[in-house]
Amino acid sequence: MAVFTVLISGVSLVHARADGTSVYIAGKAKYCKETAVSGYLDCFYANLDACEKHNKSTNLRCVANPYSGT
Repeated sequence: MAVFTVLISGVSLVHARADGTSVYIAGKAKYCKETAVSGYLDCFYANLDACEKHNKSTNLRCVANPYSGT
């Protein structure tokens, strides 16, 4: 589902990690939730609390957007 969202949204960015793997990012907000698909982030949250509150019922982590500089 996340892959589909990334492809449809047209805002996908690729960020290279230090270990050489890539992260695909949808959205431009400061905080992201990890998706069920490894290597994909949905970045639609202005702050960490909003991300954690929205994802409370899931086992997905909230992390800083690697592009936002936070």
